[in-house]
Amino acid sequence: MKIGRLVVVLSMAILFISCSDSSRIDDAKKEIKAAHEKRRTATLDGDWKTVAKMMNDSLTFTHANAVVESKAQFIDALKTKRLKYQKLEDEQTQIRVVGNTGVVSGICHILVDASGNTIDLRVEFTELWVNEGNNWKMLLWHATEVK
Repeated sequence: MKIGRLVVVLSMAILFISCSDSSRIDDAKKEIKAAHEKRRTATLDGDWKTVAKMMNDSLTFTHANAVVESKAQFIDALKTKRLKYQKLEDEQTQIRVVGNTGVVSGICHILVDASGNTIDLRVEFTELWVNEGNNWKMLLWHATEVK
């Protein structure tokens, strides 16, 4: 009878741990989705201060034309209006979480004024988010044009 109780207790503990891990991942996915949306909206609004706060200082931002910018360069492009985003519309997204890291990937339609040239394109993108002190910060953006 003692072995039976032990098996039940261990089974319950494993179930509890599995459920809490699943719940933690679901919560992280919701937080990352909210951060992704906040960054998307702030970028559209030209709110470079909010975007800057949401990015890790070692961010790498790779545009669909293979131009790679640092956080400082990308924020400067928003601040000086060298890049004025008119549309950043997700067509599909997937969010994955492993530990303190989240990945948002999918397809996005972008319409941007780049130094007076209007660029209209669809991209396959990947964003890498890291949890820093209970705040999700974007560490990487990488886009490839989809024809």
